[in-house]
Amino acid sequence: MKLTEYTPREPFMALHNRQKRWACIVAHRRAGKTVADVADLVIGALECQLPNPQFAYIAPLREQAKRIAWEYLKDMCEGMTAKKPNESELKIEINNSAGGVSKIYVAGSDRPDALRGLYFDGVVMDEIGQIRPSAWYGVLRATLSDRQGWAIWTGTPAGKNMFWNLREEARMNPDSHLLIEAPASETKILPEEELEAARAQMTEADYLREYECSFEASVPGTYFANLINDAYGEMRVGDFPAQSGRKVEAVADLGYTDSTSWWIWQTTPDGYRVVMHYEDNGREIQHYIDWLKALPFDIEKVWLPHDAKAKSLQTGRSIIEVFLRNGIRPSLVPELSVQDGIEAARQVIPKCVFDEDPCYAGLEHLRAYRRSWDERTQTFRNHPRHDEHSHSADAFRYLALAAKNIEKKSTTIVVPKTFRTRTMYEFTLNDLWKDCGPRAAGRIGD
Repeated sequence: MKLTEYTPREPFMALHNRQKRWACIVAHRRAGKTVADVADLVIGALECQLPNPQFAYIAPLREQAKRIAWEYLKDMCEGMTAKKPNESELKIEINNSAGGVSKIYVAGSDRPDALRGLYFDGVVMDEIGQIRPSAWYGVLRATLSDRQGWAIWTGTPAGKNMFWNLREEARMNPDSHLLIEAPASETKILPEEELEAARAQMTEADYLREYECSFEASVPGTYFANLINDAYGEMRVGDFPAQSGRKVEAVADLGYTDSTSWWIWQTTPDGYRVVMHYEDNGREIQHYIDWLKALPFDIEKVWLPHDAKAKSLQTGRSIIEVFLRNGIRPSLVPELSVQDGIEAARQVIPKCVFDEDPCYAGLEHLRAYRRSWDERTQTFRNHPRHDEHSHSADAFRYLALAAKNIEKKSTTIVVPKTFRTRTMYEFTLNDLWKDCGPRAAGRIGD
């Protein structure tokens, strides 16, 4: 469909006529929101009067963005392109009304660092509920600053994640934000008989979420979503920084080829005060040790999973050895099964308060952590799905096991007398963890 052939559906008329910088669109499935997003992006690129305008369509994954929007974008820009669309970069250049050329990119939030250093005059973030908060807050928001660019956040609810927060932001700031909420019962885009058929075939929660745009409907297969929602509802997420004079502990899920996640917490008379979450990838363990030492409070105890005792083929050293060389003696998390860890986390979360700003990304990962889906049997498997949320959730499982000190099975590393911090030393692995053998069937992370 060429832009000249595009006729906006009624729910999206306000989008194209807006005067506000920020727009949040909550719409049911098959409402036509992606077409409206792409059309608005092209309109913005055509009308921009700034020199060298740049715009972007962002989906959770690059391949997803290409599949969903790239063909729409090429069709809408037909007859306006300054050169042939770049299929490898997913970039289109069109002639704008100011006599210049506007660039429009199609990209995925799975590669946010590729967007660092760029600027944008407008950004569409589609299926925003599946996009990591760090992609928006840590990367894309900054790309709009120097030219005061705009953003559109679009999606269908999937629980109270970042999308819900952005919707609430739009609801509470009508002077600066446009909020469009388009449930199927109001848009009349889909025939009533189709809605009746969907209602009969789906669970109530699924129907309310997918067609009636309910953020309250539960997301199937999640482990902690309701518990995190309760934490927000009970005002246990807010301004809860570390308390002076109280021991601070840290726990990690170690990623050897992908992400490493950390949680920082304190044990209080009433439960647990979770004061920080941190995640990064592609870093050597020394980076995280330096990060721990640079924190504004002293870490009195560091917890690591049992696989920290395995020696690296590249270095010939274990992660425990690296910590010891840096003057940190870690303890090992009790070695229990994944399901035991999940149950421990379910018991611990209701006893936690979370410092919102430094824990926000981690809370979103916990909210999205879910069981794996078996396409063949159309049922949930009895183990977690491994995705971008896994590492933070795994680290929180370890926090729960360490905090509860399940059956007192945690292990403290005993440093031999011959060990000298930051010097060469000799000892065997048996000297370090001869008492660290498995105490229960199953290994964390299996």
